[in-house]
Amino acid sequence: MDPFSITAGALGITEFTLSSIGYLHGLIKGLDEAEDVIQDVTSDLEAIQLPLAALENLQISDSTTYVAAKEDLKKTGVTEAVNKCGQACADFSKMLKQWTRHSSTMKLSLRDRLSVGLWNKERVRTFRTQVRSCRAIVQFAIESAQLYVIWI
Repeated sequence: MDPFSITAGALGITEFTLSSIGYLHGLIKGLDEAEDVIQDVTSDLEAIQLPLAALENLQISDSTTYVAAKEDLKKTGVTEAVNKCGQACADFSKMLKQWTRHSSTMKLSLRDRLSVGLWNKERVRTFRTQVRSCRAIVQFAIESAQLYVIWI
């Protein structure tokens, strides 16, 4: 490995988001009966983890390319999109805890089932849209960065 070889994870743009996604994913998995109500959220979270991991592990060969890549990620809004996704996951986790406060990990109360699946359906849909948007931006960033690294 080249002494200057570094991964994009060192850019520090994915750590918070991956942590937030992991926490929310675990929270949903911990609510056995809620999983069927918000299964699509789980699928979206799993779908974005792979591109984020790929972005984090993208190899950058030298310090000049590293600086250029960091600036390009900021300019194109990738850093902002990833951070917003992480914050959306953290916020959704708080809301989900609030919506399921009458339930245990084994049993989802009828009230909480209605809260998650019916009363807050639009918030769940909005969150899913945010995650999907972030996924598209991250996927574009990965493809662009890979081309940039290849051409340099």
